[in-house]
Amino acid sequence: MSNQKERKIKSFKRLGSKLHDYSVSINRKAFNLKPKKISGATARLLFLGKNVPINRVTMPDSRILQYVSIAEMRDIIFYDSTDKGTYQDDVYDCDDFADVFQSHMKENYHLNTVAEARHIETLDIDTGDHKNWHRANIFIAHELGVRKLWFLEPQTDRVVEVKDYNELIHLTGWLNRLSIFDF
Repeated sequence: MSNQKERKIKSFKRLGSKLHDYSVSINRKAFNLKPKKISGATARLLFLGKNVPINRVTMPDSRILQYVSIAEMRDIIFYDSTDKGTYQDDVYDCDDFADVFQSHMKENYHLNTVAEARHIETLDIDTGDHKNWHRANIFIAHELGVRKLWFLEPQTDRVVEVKDYNELIHLTGWLNRLSIFDF
């Protein structure tokens, strides 16, 4: 490779890194979030109130958790680019969409109350038969000051409140049975 080409590639790498840093800074300023804080113990109480088995939740950041309102989350979700990704079986599929959304929330907004919902069993709407396994996101956000649990399909930006862990969620063209939440 020529010296000129190497310098050009190095310049692109620096520019890409700087653009990313500016993007994060611009997003933080644009959304002007003022996250609320809760402890891991308080989050666990929320999960218990929704019948979530605590052994199904991993929270490495259990001392200080940050969350925002559902209105702010819907705004973030609307402008987030995760759903713009192109689905490719086993290359960029549901687990990748969920990983990317969770990463964006942590990196861009320091919101560590967004989890990857893993091992979701998908069921046929008509028969209830097992179809497949899926990944999506779960997050905590408040609505009118009340903390709630929400399910996000990061491929479509569709959101629904999780009222009970044991209820099947009809949001994605099939029924979703929740399993593991990995914060």
